[in-house]
Amino acid sequence: MRKKFRLLLLDANVVIELFRQSIWDQVIDRCDVYLSRTVAEIEAHFYETEDGERHDFDLLPYGTDGRVAVFDVMPSEAVSFRNQFDLSYVEKLDAGETESLAYLLGIAENALICSADKIVYRILGNLRISDRGVSLEEVLGEVGLGRALQYQFTRAYREKWTRRGFGEGMRGIGLER
Repeated sequence: MRKKFRLLLLDANVVIELFRQSIWDQVIDRCDVYLSRTVAEIEAHFYETEDGERHDFDLLPYGTDGRVAVFDVMPSEAVSFRNQFDLSYVEKLDAGETESLAYLLGIAENALICSADKIVYRILGNLRISDRGVSLEEVLGEVGLGRALQYQFTRAYREKWTRRGFGEGMRGIGLER
């Protein structure tokens, strides 16, 4: 049996891609998936095909029946997390990313965050916790669902933006001083 990713926090763009690829149910069977309430209730609820056809989905039943864990972050924790960063970072962070990253930093377990947004990886690099990020490409490869993906879902993308965040941190960019 394959090892499950433990506490895999998914950003909205990754959830949407998994539904678009019709592999959401397979991934949640093979991974312990955690979603912020904002991602589950607001940010991830549909995708569009290349011809503009809209496909809606509902994540709440997955949380209700325990197939995924939906977590909340106190508003004060989200504000405290955001206050660590200067405007160049904060203006790129959406609510779901803020909640997911604040949760990630607040738990002791070996959790990973999976995103396709460069700001998530820049923050991980800046905070020198690059080992807490994982690309969708890496997750799918690990759980036997590997496939070709757009660049923002690849390991190369994650590594590029994590390095960028690390370099910005070395130059004093990103964190509030």
